[in-house]
Amino acid sequence: MAAPSSRGIGGGWAKVSSKLAAYLELTRPHNLLVSAITTAIGYVTAAAAESAPLLGRTLLYAVAAVVLVAAGGYVVNDYYDVETDSIVKPYRPIPSGRVSPREAYILALALLAAGVAAAVPLGAAALYFAAVNAVLVYMYSAYIKRTGLLGNILVALNSAATILMGGLAYAATRGDMPGVVAVPALVAFLLVLGREIVKGIEDYEGDREACYFTLAVSKDPLWAARAAAALLILVAAVSVVPPILGPYRLLYDVLAAATDVLVLYSALSLLKTKSSYDAIKLASRLRSLLKVAFLTGGLAFLLGPLY
Repeated sequence: MAAPSSRGIGGGWAKVSSKLAAYLELTRPHNLLVSAITTAIGYVTAAAAESAPLLGRTLLYAVAAVVLVAAGGYVVNDYYDVETDSIVKPYRPIPSGRVSPREAYILALALLAAGVAAAVPLGAAALYFAAVNAVLVYMYSAYIKRTGLLGNILVALNSAATILMGGLAYAATRGDMPGVVAVPALVAFLLVLGREIVKGIEDYEGDREACYFTLAVSKDPLWAARAAAALLILVAAVSVVPPILGPYRLLYDVLAAATDVLVLYSALSLLKTKSSYDAIKLASRLRSLLKVAFLTGGLAFLLGPLY
């Protein structure tokens, strides 16, 4: 019997590693890192409010639950978006043929189930919270995404939910979740919702053709710009509340100020637009700017109680 050639072994490993890389690409690792950070924000905020230790095993369970559910959500999103991606993003794992739709669907369900299971050690409240979020991220891709504004709201709620999950992880061993955790969750909700509306303005032409009823499509881009501006102004207004309610230090003030500059600049720019055409052009520039604002705002809440 001939021994297996090194080329055959190497070729088999190359196929496996290529498949694993495609699976990983489906899960959006950079976005998963953000989910882990926002979960830590909820835990750190709760712990700092009660001068408790900042690290604990429950935080790891919460991060695992959030990251796995988020990963499942990204995979199921690509599963349902395969027809659109085959036109606008043919390089994605499913339309490119690197992952079959069936493989993606099974992977999505496995990740969602694993995320819910990871919340079991955190108690009934966190387990229920994780399960509801797993259902919602699935429903978003399967049914809700095309509704536009409702889908935007759900995305914003999911972002806020990661912070609340961190607070629930703290409560699993320490008792009740401090109410101050709701403040960064509210900021995340408002900022993400504002950015989602801006993204809808940017994608106005494509969404109109695809019958995605975003605020820009159901109203008009200029109306959506005003709504996004109002949400961003609220973000800046709420940012002054944390130092009043919680143990935030100088670094929070610095990072929150930087965030406020970004969101207020974006809001004022949106308010100055005079036509739908101008709003669409502006949205393509502001989308990335607001992503930076989300990063600086997240760091404000994560590091603010420490330094």
